[in-house]
Amino acid sequence: MSAVVTGTQAKLEALLPNKIGDNKTFTDAYVQELIMAGFYDVAEKTGVLTVTQSISLTANALLYDLDSSFIDVGSVEFKSDGTNVDGALTAVTLSDLDRKSRKWRDDRGTRPEYYSLLSAPGIPETSTDARDGSQILVWRPMSTVDAEIITINGIGIGNTSTSLPQDVQRLALVPYCLSHLKAQSDPQAAVRFRHLYNSGWKKIRGRYASRYTETFVSRKG
Repeated sequence: MSAVVTGTQAKLEALLPNKIGDNKTFTDAYVQELIMAGFYDVAEKTGVLTVTQSISLTANALLYDLDSSFIDVGSVEFKSDGTNVDGALTAVTLSDLDRKSRKWRDDRGTRPEYYSLLSAPGIPETSTDARDGSQILVWRPMSTVDAEIITINGIGIGNTSTSLPQDVQRLALVPYCLSHLKAQSDPQAAVRFRHLYNSGWKKIRGRYASRYTETFVSRKG
């Protein structure tokens, strides 16, 4: 394991000596942007990175902000004491809630049973109070709360310092970056590296994609 940017860049520098850095063919900033673009693509295609968010419940609240690092939500757990799992919430659509209760927005319960995503995961808010990012709806809300929380588990993206297995960097991120770095100087090599990238992420997906089988959908490259 190593940090995604420093680990992948070191591998690229070994393959492209004296090509990356100040006053060289490719700047550090450009290479690091490529690495992160590849990382996001690999994360979406393979489910290599799992993310978790814990939310303290608020009395009578239906909606909560969902962390923008999520790509896909796999499970939502309820913890009445804030620590131990009492059960999982069931995913539903708003139409399902309409069928369950005509006045579901006003219903209250002793614990939440269902959840629904109000948009695709991964949409950040534009400002602190905008509430225009991804949100999760939790039903039925509780009239009074103490230490209750929900824990959301899924697949997601990380940042430049996220640790990633060495073989994921070698099989996927390195050929992804090389396919771009070679695009102008050697188009045929760029195509070969793109093929290597496609075969690499598919190998990685076989290791991770089944982790959230209920919601994770294999994506074609």
